[in-house]
Amino acid sequence: MKFWENLKMALSSIWSNKMRSLLTMLGIIIGISAVITITTLGNTLSSTFSNTFQNLGASNLMEVIVAPDNPDEEPDVEDWITMDMIKGFLDKYPGEFYFGQDVQGGEGNLINSQKQTVNVSLTGGAEGTFDYYSVKMLSGRKISFRDSLEDRHTCVVSDVFVKQYFKDNEEPIGQEISLTVNESLPVEFTIVGVYKYNEMLQGMGTGNTKEEDIKTPMYIPYTIASELSGTSDYDEYFYYCVFTFDNSLTPSEAQSKMESYFNEQYEQIKGCGVRVVTNEQVMKVMSSAISILTVIISVIAALSLLVGGVGVMNIMLVSVTERTREIGIRKALGAKKSTIKSQFVTEAIIICLIGGIIGIIVGLLNGEIVAVIANSVIQSDPTYADLLGNVSITPSIGGIVISLIFSTLTGIFFGLYPAGKAAKMDPIDALRYE
Repeated sequence: MKFWENLKMALSSIWSNKMRSLLTMLGIIIGISAVITITTLGNTLSSTFSNTFQNLGASNLMEVIVAPDNPDEEPDVEDWITMDMIKGFLDKYPGEFYFGQDVQGGEGNLINSQKQTVNVSLTGGAEGTFDYYSVKMLSGRKISFRDSLEDRHTCVVSDVFVKQYFKDNEEPIGQEISLTVNESLPVEFTIVGVYKYNEMLQGMGTGNTKEEDIKTPMYIPYTIASELSGTSDYDEYFYYCVFTFDNSLTPSEAQSKMESYFNEQYEQIKGCGVRVVTNEQVMKVMSSAISILTVIISVIAALSLLVGGVGVMNIMLVSVTERTREIGIRKALGAKKSTIKSQFVTEAIIICLIGGIIGIIVGLLNGEIVAVIANSVIQSDPTYADLLGNVSITPSIGGIVISLIFSTLTGIFFGLYPAGKAAKMDPIDALRYE
């Protein structure tokens, strides 16, 4: 019963001094809103980052890296991962893993029907390479690892290239093109697929806004690109190798299979082994870094609550002074020290809690405003829209709960001294107070 009486008295006192109470809460509101804004943006950044990786297929990337027993020693090239090892791995797990390594094959150009030069850059790879570069296919198929093994002159071109080279509505799939590679003899390729070009993801734009002047990547088999660049001998060995795995596998399952296979391959190679790293592990490290940074900044922002707490203590001391006669009357009527003390502590807690709740609401609104601005910027550029999608605010429930607890503790801590001062008053001196 005493609690409800204290609550009613606290609310009555706050309401009778609305402006003063609001100004007292201001420090709490600013501190809590800053913490909620930061934790909300940190959570949103982390979830957006994770969702972007998932949407692009980057979470399915993994690398197997040559790891010498002695980190200070460089392993011989003969101890690196070989193409035969890679072929054996893909044969052992058909349809579960894809070769994702890439090699630059140089530059190429050809003349379209309007006698204009169309430039491309050559990237050699296989199915996994398309995931590595987050390539979205529009039609046809990707370059396969078998294309490399059989030295097929196949290629996948961009939708921009199709507009640059072919006439309107002309079907590019199955067409043969003659490409002058590295200013040498022409090389024939058959188009087997078309992908959607994204300058941010593929990174080969010239910066020119004219579509006809953009140089886009043309994907060809890994071995063909190696031959064209003159690195075919060297590219039989890999210090590290990129793979992607099918969605039917979890990252831990994919890592286990890859480690089992390559560790078996390296059993006979002394002083050297392999290390497998998944992109999910990298994502976890980056998410942890974002979380740690968010916590550090939140703690710094929370220091402003000390200023708010001092303001609460100050106004409570003023309140005690103003209500000296009231305290004297209550004590004369038999009120205990604990009753007086709990009355003023409750009032301090209520002030801080109301300020905390308002701060939480302001913090969440700040997050929504940032989301609206971010989405407006993203949607204004198709390149960003394809990459990031829609940013949705992810409030930190933990941050909200901790903020409410911290508000309560602030009220208790900074309300104890004024409440103790009120409880220790002598009733006779209090009644004489003018």
